Amino acid sequence: MKSPHRPCCWLLLFLALGILIGHFLPFTLIHWLWASSALVILSLFRPKIWPIYLGIFCLGAALIHVAHPPAMEPLRDWQVQLKQSFYQYLDPDEAGTMSAIVLGDRSQIPKEIKMSLQRSGTGHVVVTAGIHCAMMVTIVIFVLKFIRIPRLFQGWLSILLIFTYALLTGGSIPVMRAAFTASILLASYIFELESDAFNSLCAAALLILLMNADNLFDTSFQLSFAAVAAIILLCKPIEEMLSFLPRWMSVALAVSTSAWIGITPVQLCHFGTITPIGLIANLFIVPLLDIIVALGIFLAVIGLWSPPIAWMIAGCVKVVFNLMVVIAFWFANVPFGYLQLWSVNRF
Repeated sequence: MKSPHRPCCWLLLFLALGILIGHFLPFTLIHWLWASSALVILSLFRPKIWPIYLGIFCLGAALIHVAHPPAMEPLRDWQVQLKQSFYQYLDPDEAGTMSAIVLGDRSQIPKEIKMSLQRSGTGHVVVTAGIHCAMMVTIVIFVLKFIRIPRLFQGWLSILLIFTYALLTGGSIPVMRAAFTASILLASYIFELESDAFNSLCAAALLILLMNADNLFDTSFQLSFAAVAAIILLCKPIEEMLSFLPRWMSVALAVSTSAWIGITPVQLCHFGTITPIGLIANLFIVPLLDIIVALGIFLAVIGLWSPPIAWMIAGCVKVVFNLMVVIAFWFANVPFGYLQLWSVNRF
């Protein structure tokens, strides 16, 4: 079988190598890198291609020394208004956690809920990322198809709303990763082209590193991309190994297991922890998270316009949210479900 064409994977590899070397060498040595790396790359790639990789390698080595301004929050006022909907219709603890799940503001999460999510291996639920963008795209495309908007406008409007939502939630690395990846896939949908998920993921990582090379050393960047890359590469083989189970169960286990395999080395390196209970906990938490995200988006928006409808949605949010918290608390207390192998001060 012919291997897929993944140019962004190679570009990302050389950019990351350049960033790593540039991080440990002073900027005055970058010119030495240009000459020495050219000899290596010349022996590995065709003459027409190697200058591209050489250029991206040197760019990465130089970018790490470029100062970047702090992230802007152009939609801060909108975020505050949407957050008020949660505090108006939900209890403070519920509102604080929902603000984190839907709007990316993790400053008001109750300590008990935060600890239970962390110890149950489900801390990703308070990180705005792929599920949120996928839900946004699903809602937008469903509405636009219903009112018979042409395919071209469906895709471009979805991309616009995804990046608006990404900025609205503060532009964190996980949500920007999801926004870039979703936009690349939507572009292929618009032009009716085939897309490779892993190449699209690498393209998203490439763009994020070009925006700020320091992101390579950010824990959120590493966890986010490790999880998604593992799902793309390992999910299908694991699903085939579990083919003796019902399909819905084998798919759920495959996704949970592959994501866990991807993030565990990063967790061990940065935190010294491992959460084997997360393999099972996510099977229960993720389906509830899908519902919570959808209801949370509706509550945040409709709460500004129609209080009667907002109260009904808030009631549904309370039921699903508290069920998720109870499950997280239960899994957090399973013996040996959360293991602290060494102190975070080790590194």
